Amino acid sequence: MKELNSAANPRVKQWRQLLTASGRRAHGLFLADGEHLCQEALKAGFVEALLVQTDRREQYEALLAMADEPILVSPQVMKALSDSVTPQGCLVVCRIPEPVPLREAGPRLLALNRLQDPGNLGTIWRTLDAAAFDGLLVDPGCADPFSPKAVRASMGAVFRVPVFACEDLSLALDSIPHTLVAGDLHGDPYYSHPPFGDRVCLLVGNEGAGLDEQLLRRAHHRLKLPIPGGAESLNAAVAAGLMIYDVLLNN
Repeated sequence: MKELNSAANPRVKQWRQLLTASGRRAHGLFLADGEHLCQEALKAGFVEALLVQTDRREQYEALLAMADEPILVSPQVMKALSDSVTPQGCLVVCRIPEPVPLREAGPRLLALNRLQDPGNLGTIWRTLDAAAFDGLLVDPGCADPFSPKAVRASMGAVFRVPVFACEDLSLALDSIPHTLVAGDLHGDPYYSHPPFGDRVCLLVGNEGAGLDEQLLRRAHHRLKLPIPGGAESLNAAVAAGLMIYDVLLNN
């Protein structure tokens, strides 16, 4: 079994670039750490390399058996490649999935406008996966879906729910035949809405500013979730989760 013990190794240096958005775009790769994500990546067939820390070999024997050519790495290499304070000792280098044309997207979608917290993005992605949605649209103002934090929060959704990166989200929404449902603090009461139909795309905006006005104008429904308490708004991932499950259960 191959071993890498130095962070100065050329392959390790290249993989370190995947900790940045520009590096991920340049190489078409991303990192996922932890046993669960390693298992999900290996099952899905996205793995370029499985790395296991030398002193965790026995712990991750089952993972090593799943990979064609696993690599053992020193604790120093693992620390250099993980953004976690305490790395779990296993990590995969994965291929970013090939983009699917938006016209081929399924009937249930969610679009994010300038959502900047990668943890929120990953949590929404995970909820879409749980509710069997068909895709996630992101615009250039969003956090990178393939950043370590977003991937970790997705809990494997990264390998199952496709992402559609839209240079112009307004134009992208114009190109699909879905009912557009916007979360809007100034909208109509959410639970009074009529049926959305078979094809629906939920719109969720920036954590503080909400959705851009041009996107709100395109929406067929602008709806506000009830907030009877003292909070001014809901966390974006919580609001998205409520909307996702409303679609799952009622449309």
